[in-house]
Amino acid sequence: MALDITQYQLYKKILDSRNIFNAIFCMESYIFDKGLLNIEEPVKLLDEFGKVIDVIAKNDLELYYALTDKHNVELIEKVINVCQQKLQWIFSANENLFDAKVYFKLKNYDDEILKFRPLHTARLTDLICIVSILNCLMFEDNYKEGKRNLSDLSKLVPHNFYGNIPSTNVQYLFHKWQTKYKEYTENVIEHCRAYQSNHNYLTEVSLDIKNFFPSISLKLLYNYIIEKLSSTYKNDLPALKMAVTKLLFFKLDEDNIEPWKDCYYPKDFETTRGGLYMNCGIPQGLPQSYFFGNLCMIEVKNCLMKTKCFNGDAYFYVDDSVIYVQAELDERSFKERIDALNADLFNWCNKAEQEKSDIDYFVPKTYLNFHAKLNYQIKFHEEGKSVFTPIDTTYNQFGPILNLTRETSISSKLSWNLDEIDDQVSLGKLEALDKVISREIEEQKKKANENTGAKQKNQVSSRLKLLRRFKKFFLYRNRLLKIREEGGPNEALLNSFKERFLEKVNNLADWFEQNDEDIFQSEYRLLIQKNSKEESQRLSKCIEAFEKTALKLGNKGDEKRYKYLFFAKDANSAVVMKSLSQDIYSSLIRWAKENFSGFKSLNSEKQMEKFRAFMTEKSAMGIYGMKDSGYNGKDFTEFVMKTSSEYQRRILNVYFSEIMSVIPSDALTFMKTNSRKFHYTELRILAYLRNKDFDLVQFEEFVEHIKDKDISNCMGIDMGLLDVLNRFISHVRKPEWVDSLILTHRLTKGLWYNGSKFLNSYTLHNEEHAVTLINKSLELTNRIDYFVLKDVDYYILFLACYLHDISMVIHPDLGRMSSAEGKNIAIISELMVKMQDELNAFNTIKPEDRKNSRLKNAGKFLTSIFNEVYGYFENEVRDHHATDSAKFIRERSNTLLSYLEPTLLSFVAKVSESHGYDVYDVYGLKSRAKEDTVSLKYLMILIRLADLFDVANDRVNYHLLRQNLKHLSLTSKFHWISHLVTDKIELKTVYNADENDKKKLDEKPILEDINLDLYLNVKQLTSVIKKNECESCQCNIKGDCISIEIKKGSKPKEKCNQDSCTVLCRWMMKKHEWLIPELVALNDYLFSVNNSLIKTRINFNIHYRGDMALDPDMFDYVQEYLGV
Repeated sequence: MALDITQYQLYKKILDSRNIFNAIFCMESYIFDKGLLNIEEPVKLLDEFGKVIDVIAKNDLELYYALTDKHNVELIEKVINVCQQKLQWIFSANENLFDAKVYFKLKNYDDEILKFRPLHTARLTDLICIVSILNCLMFEDNYKEGKRNLSDLSKLVPHNFYGNIPSTNVQYLFHKWQTKYKEYTENVIEHCRAYQSNHNYLTEVSLDIKNFFPSISLKLLYNYIIEKLSSTYKNDLPALKMAVTKLLFFKLDEDNIEPWKDCYYPKDFETTRGGLYMNCGIPQGLPQSYFFGNLCMIEVKNCLMKTKCFNGDAYFYVDDSVIYVQAELDERSFKERIDALNADLFNWCNKAEQEKSDIDYFVPKTYLNFHAKLNYQIKFHEEGKSVFTPIDTTYNQFGPILNLTRETSISSKLSWNLDEIDDQVSLGKLEALDKVISREIEEQKKKANENTGAKQKNQVSSRLKLLRRFKKFFLYRNRLLKIREEGGPNEALLNSFKERFLEKVNNLADWFEQNDEDIFQSEYRLLIQKNSKEESQRLSKCIEAFEKTALKLGNKGDEKRYKYLFFAKDANSAVVMKSLSQDIYSSLIRWAKENFSGFKSLNSEKQMEKFRAFMTEKSAMGIYGMKDSGYNGKDFTEFVMKTSSEYQRRILNVYFSEIMSVIPSDALTFMKTNSRKFHYTELRILAYLRNKDFDLVQFEEFVEHIKDKDISNCMGIDMGLLDVLNRFISHVRKPEWVDSLILTHRLTKGLWYNGSKFLNSYTLHNEEHAVTLINKSLELTNRIDYFVLKDVDYYILFLACYLHDISMVIHPDLGRMSSAEGKNIAIISELMVKMQDELNAFNTIKPEDRKNSRLKNAGKFLTSIFNEVYGYFENEVRDHHATDSAKFIRERSNTLLSYLEPTLLSFVAKVSESHGYDVYDVYGLKSRAKEDTVSLKYLMILIRLADLFDVANDRVNYHLLRQNLKHLSLTSKFHWISHLVTDKIELKTVYNADENDKKKLDEKPILEDINLDLYLNVKQLTSVIKKNECESCQCNIKGDCISIEIKKGSKPKEKCNQDSCTVLCRWMMKKHEWLIPELVALNDYLFSVNNSLIKTRINFNIHYRGDMALDPDMFDYVQEYLGV
């Protein structure tokens, strides 16, 4: 029997429905392998006598999907009852423990031994119960104020620990591992580079613990946690002690473990048929295991930091560690330090086992005796997985491979919403990376087989390990993209998977060298997800057969093991998942329809009144009333309702979407279910509500200050805005910045609504041009991955896309002509002389002039004067528009653009103005773009390129051109016609491994061809006299294409060696006379800054075809402008 702890506050807190709901709310963040969830047994709700009163789900996997709807309070209430019943039982007796199951995942094949990683799981409601206990150890939750703080125990986790760090965001138990692992690797790489330069540390040490989780003593952890929390829970110590034991000790089934005992328990550990089976060490896979692992690593770190061991600059990701030490190590000194470290750990573990403890008061003696026989001991690998590398060595594991690390980071960002061109670019790049890595692996294998010293072999081994990891990663990304390229897995891709993974399993060592178990799992999951159910079931059976074959090859072919093979279980669950669906908004939509559907018929003004009332009133049906009494009156939601912005956001999103007749979701493709038009007020609010960076306090202020009756907000939205709204949210993220971009789009469209107010000779420079630039700039960052931007960079860039041409719509300053400048003096003098001559002629009356031609001549003269003045302003506005736009932006910071932050607006002005700079004023700018707060140089380059790329015929209209052609200046005629004959311009990037297979990773073994393809609908290849030789480029005609290879811009500049030019080539080179120098400068810049993996070449390709019969007079104007 156990001590009665039901009166302790900690016990009550654990069973509190608010705490259990919090464990449900963050469920997705700690169910690491949902494929291991039970799919055979129902989830039952029992009465106090143990009788089934309800089956709430067919199985755990079905319940998992159902619980993704966090507002399904009816289901959640039942789950809370199930959990409370289980927790009451667990705490009612010392011997009552959670049951766990163990699945065995192929890990590696070392020394001809097939090894597995044991991963634990439990019933879903048990996992929720475990987190309900864990919450009370990791956090201090203030239910009244709705605040979550780290507990004293969580605060002990050091700053240089990156894995599974407790999160105060109630939606997550831990910070997202992807973010923290990226932070970990970036910090390691950054400091490695710094120490290579400043030599503050001379040796890099990478250490690995043998079987970390199974080697941790439960008694050691118990004593550590109780010691640290004894003051915090001084009035609840018995409850605390029992709670900790329930997270440490688990019962396992005999049929689960007995066949696997040689892979689960230490060698020579004896079990008894029909006897007790328990977890070995921390049960990896359960939610608490990684937090407990970090607690253990705190003491391990203390041992590591001793002077005799590896005191230095250290970085930890759970049990993986990278340490920079000041000493120059050799094999002997490294081994001495490892031995000293392991000796300290041995003493620490033994001392912990011998320390006095009251654990036996809370854990039955039989359980403690079972664990005592496991002889827990934490120990680092002495060699192989623990290595050291001199910082300065050319074989440092982060040498040229640093570039591969960057490529891994970039490639891992690939998602399923990139366009087809990005797929092709990424696929080609990955294939080239795979090829050069394979070459390097073969080279390193040769070195490994050579008779070299231990130090050299250590470095080669370390390098090979990293290279193989990268190869596996790039192969996986490669195959992902191929599946995407085909629109899903076809028979060839399926056969390829089977051939690579399943059919040629005759050598386990080769299989593990070529493949990674996590990548294997991800790929078959994707194939099952995208394939038909019948084909998926067949694939699942193939995976099961593969695992059985692997067992036989590893001399572990006992059929009793088969039931607990990880991949077979996971693949089978993946097939079941195909029939399951999740809708996080299902219950909320039903709630909104039941309560607020009548508001749809109200006018916009009344709807906004209702929404503001919902935002501010403290009634049970208002957002603040829910913060006090819980969503839908359910008090168990109170804490999450107060604490979670995401929970609040979903409610507000559905409420507002419902009354505005918009389909509720998180999608940014808005569709009204009635015939009303979309207003800017509605769009601005929905854009805020569908942004995951939502904050309720900021949103309240936003809604309070939005002027929904303002004429601008009442306007119907421009549908072109929806094309870029999702890009704003995904790249800029901050809701207030996204709203500013919406306002800037509206402003730009409003100013250009009727075209230029004074000059109508320009091609489109309005919001359509801005949207194109935004898309082009993103295309550039996707194709040329050197440009890595931050959120603030994207924000400034997008604003500049809208405002960089804003002066071209403003009425020019007519007083500019009266300024005493050189050009003005010349034109004024010339016109005044002409006017004096014309006036003298006009004043001379000739009797014989009966037709009064002097009046006609005067009229013609005045028209010519008007055209010359008009042309003056046309050129003035065009020539100075970059500077004038920047001036406009700065001067309107307190008026028209007052909604933008003045500091950032100054950057917007600089970026906008830069598209008129000389090319070398931009590319010659000194910059630390990646380290600077704002990557100003990158932004200047991107807006210039994007602007130069917007040359297609969607910026002009043939009929408008035809109507106004005779009224345009020759310059405007040329540009309009040049746009008219241009169908599109595309940026394509092609990657190939250099044919020289001897090139090393730091000798630019990958060729990156950036091809700018211009597609014309005209053909004109007649020859013209070559007036000037084009510099830094070489032209060639191939098929239906003029290919222009961009050369280096430094002196001596290479000149085109063609004897003559075609009209088309001369035409396009004149039209793009700003683009060619830009490409030359870009080519030089990428050559100087790109990493040692990639050599860049740029080609400008003009594709032509004679589809369009260009009007003869238009072609005449082009020839006149070109002087041919």
